[in-house]
Amino acid sequence: MKKLTITIALMLVVALAMPAFGASFSDVPSDHWAYNAINKLVAAGIVEGYPDGEYKGQQSMTRYEMAVMVSRALDNIVDEMEAMGEGLTTGQAEDVTAIVKSLMEKNTNDELSDAQAEEVADIVDALTFELRSELKVLGAEVDTLGKDVDELAAKVEAMEVPEDNIEFGMDVTTTFEAASYGEDAAEEGYTINLLEDGDAIDESFTSDPDEFTSKKAFFQEYDFNINGMLGDATFNLDVDTIANVFTEEDHVANAVSETNQNDFMMDSALLEVSYNNYSFQIGDLNDYSVAPYFNDEEDREGIEMTTSYMDNDIKTFVLGADVSEDTFGTTTVDSDANDEEYYGVEVARDMEFGRVTGKLYHARDIDFDGFNMAEYAVTAEKNETTILAAQIEDVVITDAISMGAEVAFSDWERDAYTTYDSDASATEAVAADDDSDIYFNVNGEFVATEELTLDATIETVGEDFVGPYNDLEEASDYDMFNVGAEYVLNENNTVTGAYTLVDHNEPEDKSTVELGLENVYGDFTNNASVEFVMNDDYTDDYETMIIVLGTEYAWDETLTLGAELTNKTKDEAGTDAITYNYLTAFADKELADNITWNTEAFFIDGELDEINEGQGNGMTTSLSVSF
Repeated sequence: MKKLTITIALMLVVALAMPAFGASFSDVPSDHWAYNAINKLVAAGIVEGYPDGEYKGQQSMTRYEMAVMVSRALDNIVDEMEAMGEGLTTGQAEDVTAIVKSLMEKNTNDELSDAQAEEVADIVDALTFELRSELKVLGAEVDTLGKDVDELAAKVEAMEVPEDNIEFGMDVTTTFEAASYGEDAAEEGYTINLLEDGDAIDESFTSDPDEFTSKKAFFQEYDFNINGMLGDATFNLDVDTIANVFTEEDHVANAVSETNQNDFMMDSALLEVSYNNYSFQIGDLNDYSVAPYFNDEEDREGIEMTTSYMDNDIKTFVLGADVSEDTFGTTTVDSDANDEEYYGVEVARDMEFGRVTGKLYHARDIDFDGFNMAEYAVTAEKNETTILAAQIEDVVITDAISMGAEVAFSDWERDAYTTYDSDASATEAVAADDDSDIYFNVNGEFVATEELTLDATIETVGEDFVGPYNDLEEASDYDMFNVGAEYVLNENNTVTGAYTLVDHNEPEDKSTVELGLENVYGDFTNNASVEFVMNDDYTDDYETMIIVLGTEYAWDETLTLGAELTNKTKDEAGTDAITYNYLTAFADKELADNITWNTEAFFIDGELDEINEGQGNGMTTSLSVSF
């Protein structure tokens, strides 16, 4: 029994000789059953954990990790044994005595006397001295084992193990469309005018006919995807093609649609690449947004690069447009937008007081249609603008108040151009011009309580500020003041409200009041809003009312249903200018993990004035299969 006790004591001396362990890993709580054991291994240098400070005890251990841990343990044993070859230190002798006393008390009824404890220490001391040569041989073998493990790890790392790092995918979508816009061309035109309104489809039928459901269409879309890794680079390539292989499309007003052709045609392609500290997007950048005053949500083609350098986030881009033609009645002419070019660079940095961004944008050869300066403007000459801006965001004033601001300076130069009427006949020659002005925006947020949040915005745009394809309240020359609030009634209901006043270069100021409710009731997600505009179009006694009611219902995990109704009435000094009800509905069904069936429908009924009416309906249903 004493020999067994001494042997156990000898093994424990090695562990006790290690330095005291410190704090454990972030994912190992102090009350975990393995807490002490893990920290002993850390103190012994056998376990180091992962770079993120976690032990990851639920993660499987590889054979390489096991080899490293065994090698470290053997190294520690050899070091201790070699040190013990000179005999036990005073501390080790005391540890041996304490261990043996404890074991004797637990396993026998005898207590260890001081003389017996001294005898045990002498025996352990003698054994370590007697076995010193064997321990040196063991140490040499452990060193050799460690070298072998290092060599094996190096060979494995150097091996070019073939791996399939590239994945291919394809989505095949079969779509059927059917719609009715009226009994004759005039009624179709009225219905299209209703749908073009900003609170219905909010797209121009002339420039985006594909946003309007075809009277009859049956076609397929083939979307290809390739993604993977090549060395340190990751990439993702999306290619969308369209082919109508079923029937000729019958579009409203005989418009030409991208889907009305029988051959494969590449609709769009986007390549995304990440390499080290760089990210690139090359190809079709749909709904690309730069700033509210410069190219806001426009389809562009080009390249974008983002990176960081010395804690600065950098983004740069070069973009172009491919509009091809402008249509004027029955006449088409080459569009000047073909030659539009957009350049930009942004440098942002997180400071102690907030995030600061410097911006430089330049646009050249801009088509005047983009500014809506003349309804049928076509120019053979070009114009360009340069915008220099500075922005600060997320400035924390107090725990409850944060602010942001931006100022932009535009320098614009325009060559002479000629306007054309709807028959493409020259009407007016406009002289060259140049000017400059500013855009300024300041905004803030106040968290009054956990339930109530207030926000405010002041924005001013100079008379000669030029921002191509902007999403401002007006193109230029206005001051806007906005205040808003959000109040969380409970976890299922949130109320929002806002008031906006716009002072434009018109006789009257326009003001808008908005109220909204977001509600969750069981599997239903509902929304309701009311918007009332006074002095609409900056004209006295012009009023507009818009009411929206919507809902989504999660039928089950595979089916979602939804519908939304928009009612709009615009009154111009007692005369109905436009009135309509616009209803949309959808059903999204997941038939399998790789098969979805989506259906959308619309119905619109309204009046453009007291004489002309429009009514239309349509449905689009599509089956998508992913491979």
